[in-house]
Amino acid sequence: MMVTAGNPWGWLLGYLVLGVTAPGHTPFRAPPPEALATPRGHAPFGAQRRTTSLNPCPTSRRGPAPDALAPSPGAPSRLPGGISALRPPAGSSHPGSHIINGEDCAPHSQPWQAALLLDNELFCSGVLVHPQWVLSAAHCLLDSYSVGLGLHNLGTSHEPGSRVLEPLLSIRHPEYDNPAFANDLMLIKLKEAVPESSTIRSISVASRCPVEGDACLVSGWGRLANGGLPSRLQCVNISVAPQEVCSEVYDSVYHYSMFCAGGGPNRRDSCHGDSGGPLVCNRSLQGLVSLGHIPCGQPGSPSVYTNLCKFTDWIQQTMHTS
Repeated sequence: MMVTAGNPWGWLLGYLVLGVTAPGHTPFRAPPPEALATPRGHAPFGAQRRTTSLNPCPTSRRGPAPDALAPSPGAPSRLPGGISALRPPAGSSHPGSHIINGEDCAPHSQPWQAALLLDNELFCSGVLVHPQWVLSAAHCLLDSYSVGLGLHNLGTSHEPGSRVLEPLLSIRHPEYDNPAFANDLMLIKLKEAVPESSTIRSISVASRCPVEGDACLVSGWGRLANGGLPSRLQCVNISVAPQEVCSEVYDSVYHYSMFCAGGGPNRRDSCHGDSGGPLVCNRSLQGLVSLGHIPCGQPGSPSVYTNLCKFTDWIQQTMHTS
């Protein structure tokens, strides 16, 4: 979802990844998707991967990653001073500017929300589904990163009840990106189990698949409607979109591992920086933020979420055997 201005094509798909830059740090952007969807009526979706029409990342730090990665022995903590250095740009948020027409979440009302951090920067979100396991989008995988739990206000130094942990394993779904954009999930095993508290708690993965009209809530620290980045975790209520709308809007890339939500006239949506974050429906984790159209929040253009009900067996088996 990161496209250069003036692109003549009406729709380009992109992953919802954008780093939150700490002062004094070079901005980091996770690699853009290598697949491009062209408008209907033009050339069909091609197997060749391209990045030139998307914001390039020539110095990407994500190398070819195997299905399971363990960090290098003795790797230093990414946040030596706790989370005090993790701050969105000054002035990026102001009252009334919410993530595509959402609002500040009540503090720690989403205690399963995780932040994936690289060099003191937020680059993706995740979801605590077990005291030692976090789910996120597979396209968020980096060679080295940290996981923040119990966070709400990224502008607060040493937020009470928060933890920053290193991952022990990062395990992508074996069919990720086969076909392109499909099966976008990974499991992250933390180096230690985290005890439940008022600020940190896991959520169960839905075994029931989503139904059109289901009321859901998506949360994250991604782009706001005004283009800024928030300090506080943002929440927005959206509904599951009809499957036929999802398959039509994303015709060339639609896959059974996906479902859509949002796209209504209220322009509520997830956006850049929310990747891997939770979509909670009926008090269960129904989906993970995956991809969408640009700009975010356009009526008739719902965003795509990983359909977790299709992966309950893989999730349980992987956590049990890894």
